[in-house]
Amino acid sequence: MKFLNATLAASVAASMLALAGCGSSNSGSPSQQSSGASSSAANVTVHPNVSCLDDVCTIAATDSHKTIMQDLHLTADKKWLLQGLVVVGDGHGEVTEETKSTVAAVTLTVDPGVHVRADDSGTLLISRGSKILAEGTLDSPITFSSVKDDDFDGEGEWGGIVVQGFAPQYDLGNKAVCHGDTGTVCNVAGEGFGDGKYYYGGDNASDNSGILKYVRIAEGGLVAAANSEINGLTLMGVGHETELEYIQVHGNKDDGIEWFGGTVNLKHAVLTNNDDDDIDFDQGYKGNIQHVIVRKHPTKMAPTGSNDPRGIEANSSGDEAVKETEAVLANITIIGSQVNRSVNAEGGGGNEPGIRLRGDVTTQIWNSAVTNFYDCVRTDSGSNTLKNFLGDCDGSLHKDKSDGSALTPINFKASVISFDDAWAITDANAKLDSAIEDINAVDNGSAFVFDKTDYIGAVNPDENAADRNWHEGWTLPGTLSEAMPTLDRNNLPDFVSCTDAVCTISGMVNTDFTLTADVQWALDGLTIVGNGHTALQTAEAVAAVQNVTLTIQPGVNVGAFDDATLLVTRGSKLMAKGTRAKPITFSSAADADFDGNGEWGGIVIQGFAPQVGKGSVPCSNADGFCNVAGEGFGDETYYYGGNDVADNSGVLNYVRIAEGGKSTAANSEINGLTLMGVGYKTHLEYIQVHGNLDDGIEWFGGTANLKHAVLTNNDDDDIDFDEGYQGNIQFAIVRKDPNKTGPNGSNDPRGIEANSSGDSAIKETSAVLSNITIIGSEVNKAKNAQGEGGNEPGMRLRGNVTTKIWNSAVSNFTHCVRTDSGSNTMTNFLGDCDDKLKDERTAGSLTDSNFNAVSLMFGEYYEIMNTEAVLASPVAAIDSVNDSGFEFELTDYIGAVDPSADSAWWSGWIIEGSL
Repeated sequence: MKFLNATLAASVAASMLALAGCGSSNSGSPSQQSSGASSSAANVTVHPNVSCLDDVCTIAATDSHKTIMQDLHLTADKKWLLQGLVVVGDGHGEVTEETKSTVAAVTLTVDPGVHVRADDSGTLLISRGSKILAEGTLDSPITFSSVKDDDFDGEGEWGGIVVQGFAPQYDLGNKAVCHGDTGTVCNVAGEGFGDGKYYYGGDNASDNSGILKYVRIAEGGLVAAANSEINGLTLMGVGHETELEYIQVHGNKDDGIEWFGGTVNLKHAVLTNNDDDDIDFDQGYKGNIQHVIVRKHPTKMAPTGSNDPRGIEANSSGDEAVKETEAVLANITIIGSQVNRSVNAEGGGGNEPGIRLRGDVTTQIWNSAVTNFYDCVRTDSGSNTLKNFLGDCDGSLHKDKSDGSALTPINFKASVISFDDAWAITDANAKLDSAIEDINAVDNGSAFVFDKTDYIGAVNPDENAADRNWHEGWTLPGTLSEAMPTLDRNNLPDFVSCTDAVCTISGMVNTDFTLTADVQWALDGLTIVGNGHTALQTAEAVAAVQNVTLTIQPGVNVGAFDDATLLVTRGSKLMAKGTRAKPITFSSAADADFDGNGEWGGIVIQGFAPQVGKGSVPCSNADGFCNVAGEGFGDETYYYGGNDVADNSGVLNYVRIAEGGKSTAANSEINGLTLMGVGYKTHLEYIQVHGNLDDGIEWFGGTANLKHAVLTNNDDDDIDFDEGYQGNIQFAIVRKDPNKTGPNGSNDPRGIEANSSGDSAIKETSAVLSNITIIGSEVNKAKNAQGEGGNEPGMRLRGNVTTKIWNSAVSNFTHCVRTDSGSNTMTNFLGDCDDKLKDERTAGSLTDSNFNAVSLMFGEYYEIMNTEAVLASPVAAIDSVNDSGFEFELTDYIGAVDPSADSAWWSGWIIEGSL
């Protein structure tokens, strides 16, 4: 085993026999754990239920300490082993109204990043009156899994987490003593402990058993006795003051999460490879659940034991029960597999539904979908409403086993369901036409509010949505992804060559190809994707252009040689879809420090969208083709342009481009990312360009929009658009190199340069920008290497350009804004510059509102801390250009980062140290 080898395990077991009493009552504090488990001590006791051997600490019930009766803090500097049934507090015993107040209130705190492994007898039980405070973070989730290995591919290798509370519970026919009468104390025997009796239940709907956030529970489901399994997370009479959010249960042999009564709500869960049900509630549960991805095991052929796997099972303890179980669910995606169609190991089950609703249950399920089951929904009884539902199943959309009254369907459709790589439903039926509705939560005493969504499924299909990737970066690696293809070295195309360590791509890419994450990639020379760069003279020639797709898997690093540039030509696509946890990186092959400048070319994308040149319009006609010679290739000519404003040249998402900008000839530099006639169906979001010798991102015409960009240490401009560009840009941080004293070559570094190909051009360049933060340095104040320039403005707007800039700021330039001509509007602007707030060279070229000079202060996430940066309310609307449907987020702050947020959209994926 990787975590605890056999020798160490034996040592820990031996040390358990020698456990001695611990000192003070707060011996579970981090400081005492830290000092108590020093490497010099072979066996140190830090808590009555804990024994440590070096940095490995075992938590166990002992003869003298059968429950944890002192607070315990699991810190990230230790490796933790759970041994046997570990009970926190003594609330699991039978209590009366008189003895309830004597129940211990013990807190188990688990720090972010802690990984608790359990042996094959391990189960964690939080009893009534006590709490678990397991609050991980996106970057440091908390993990509970088997001790056997680190592959998370086991099943039933330990128990799971059981939380018991004092909230109400209803049993068959409302006969239970825990049905919530005021003053009622009750003792319901919890399932999953074999012959053992561990009681829960009471009359406190607002019971608080702690918090589980960013928590992963894997490989559990130990069977304690016949029909007495343990779920990944079991919630018995748990109240709504308990917080459950961002929870994954993976590979459990029984259910993923099961509620036995109680009122605790849940938001954001990922339930994968669980062998029985994933969401199971019963016995008077009253609660609310939103944003859940359920995925049955994609390769397992049949369930284990007597399991009958469904996505949701909702009960009310049988038909004879009073109507007490009541739940509202929204945005649930349930994805089946062969495992839910097959009979179980005992020959039962098979063809299970995605959702089964039975007993006298009341449910409302909104904006949800089921695919790859035999029946999507089965109703046996109850009162159930499903609104905005899509089903893609082999048998029926709805199997009704009742008298026909158990289901009220509203916008309830059979539909083909397909997913993008974020598990968002891509089909048109998943986008709701009607206005976003309020979803009324179950009145369980909590203040739960459903997020308003205009889509069906757990994930927002809008690739620009801030909440789209809520499940990424913290879930167990690979548990939501398909197996990534690896490189077939025996069938390489001509443009790929491999050594043992590195594969190099160069020349003409004339067939679809994927740069896989199992290989280190290099880029050599000018690599051209497709043949759309040639001069096109007829419509037939346009139709004959190759449609080649170069795909790059998340996490791929491409090292470029000094003569390298990647050119994606008209008609072809670059599909570079990284993730926050696995961004895609292009940088110099020279080293891994990301501190170079001009060490390779960059990425150039050419499309069929319009371009407007100086004083003429060669590419805005309706002929379907035109040929504009692209800049940056020296004596070579590579053409772009057309009349398709909706041109799609692919996706760049979570992509980092560093150390580029090599000059190919005088005044023929390459930008980090060059967009030539690229259309608005090209998706650009979460992009960093760092240390480029020329511009960060430059648009030559086209209509491609951009959201979330980080532009750092670029030597010329950072955002540069010209030649009829019509597009929208929101959320960008520009920071000039803080350590460089002057620019290179003929560069004149600004944050934004907006042009319209000179004063003689017709008014075609039109852009709307919002939430841009631009921070200068000495490099934009000094003259360049040719003794020219210096004192450059943060923004220069010139030519017959039209720009509207909202909620933005410039700091540490000589002039904040310079307008030479054009029609420019700036609203909600803060400037902190050495000389002028604005340098208006042509009267009437700038219209400003709430345009102020202040001394800007920045927080750790580059949020603006000045009170002037907080707006009384968001602007009513920001109208976009180019008819793409781009929607600006309406913010109540100035700058690229929300000053009220406790993190930033750029954190965790950009080049380390670049901000």
